[in-house]
Amino acid sequence: MARVPGFVNVLPLFPVLLAHLAGVVVAIILLVRSEGRRTPATLALLGFALLSALDLAKAAQGPLIGLLSRRTATGIRLVTAGVGCCYSVFDVTAVLCLIIAIWQAMRRHSARKAEPRTMSTPRAEG
Repeated sequence: MARVPGFVNVLPLFPVLLAHLAGVVVAIILLVRSEGRRTPATLALLGFALLSALDLAKAAQGPLIGLLSRRTATGIRLVTAGVGCCYSVFDVTAVLCLIIAIWQAMRRHSARKAEPRTMSTPRAEG
């Protein structure tokens, strides 16, 4: 059986990483252009930045676990479970940030829609 180069295992991560980096760019643009509350844009930036960092960490997960397994031969299952648990916590945090950002943005948008528009009508003097 031939050994597969390490970068072949990383190739499926690139589209996801590019999508998360595009989310970071869009969140930065929204943060710069927002005039009012910046909470949704900040939460979106935090969520996409966490997801991008996790994608980069997943690319290094294989070599990291290999290095740790050579250092601690008996605790490889514990190391693998610990790294996976850490990824899960940050993944859930990032998704929650994105959900709250969407909720805040939708709430602000619906509040703007609900405001009655006042039209200034000229007074008839007479």
